[in-house]
Amino acid sequence: MKILVLFLSVFAITSCFAQTAAAPSDPALTQILPGILLPTKLSKSLDAKKAKAGDKLEFKTTMDMLSNGKVVIPRDSKIEGHVTSAKSHSKDSPDSEIGIAFDRILIKNGRELPIKAAIQAIAPPLIISVDAPGTPAGIGGAPPGQQSGNVGSAEAPGTAMTSSPQIASMAAPRSAPQTGPGGALTSASRGAINMKGDVLSATKETNVISSSTQNVHLDGGMQLMLKTE
Repeated sequence: MKILVLFLSVFAITSCFAQTAAAPSDPALTQILPGILLPTKLSKSLDAKKAKAGDKLEFKTTMDMLSNGKVVIPRDSKIEGHVTSAKSHSKDSPDSEIGIAFDRILIKNGRELPIKAAIQAIAPPLIISVDAPGTPAGIGGAPPGQQSGNVGSAEAPGTAMTSSPQIASMAAPRSAPQTGPGGALTSASRGAINMKGDVLSATKETNVISSSTQNVHLDGGMQLMLKTE
């Protein structure tokens, strides 16, 4: 009888351990690979007259980013950055510019990851039109050409987000529509859109919005389509 009881106890413990080991855990984002498109918006207005190098900047993601069907970067996640350069417009020096770099993204459970990104496109704040009661048009969906599920790395621990295989329109011709419903940026958007006189020059180190005719001013809510590098 003692042998039988001991055998059953060992079997129960072994089964419990096996079930615990096999239980799937939530994916934890460990890195952000190059080629991800991150639709974001500027949290507060930015003006070349007031800004100075080193000023902290805050951006928010505008859609959920998925890996293996699970949200790893929720909508409204904060992206921190800083001003790299600022030059105001004047009669004697008409050229104006604001330089921006991205530092880190804050994700679920207080975790953060470093991020390097170039601004692929920038446009004025989104115009929200309501198709049905409480349903903004053009909000909450993936940019055309980008699937809602980004592919995670099954070999590495945690999850490495990559969306390059899903972004068919990255090589879209320049004649492709630059904005979607309500003026929303899409994966085909390039440069400074609907920003008269402004020019965008973008690299992962610094992104410069410049103008030779007016002072550069970015309103709060300004749309940015970031491409990670």
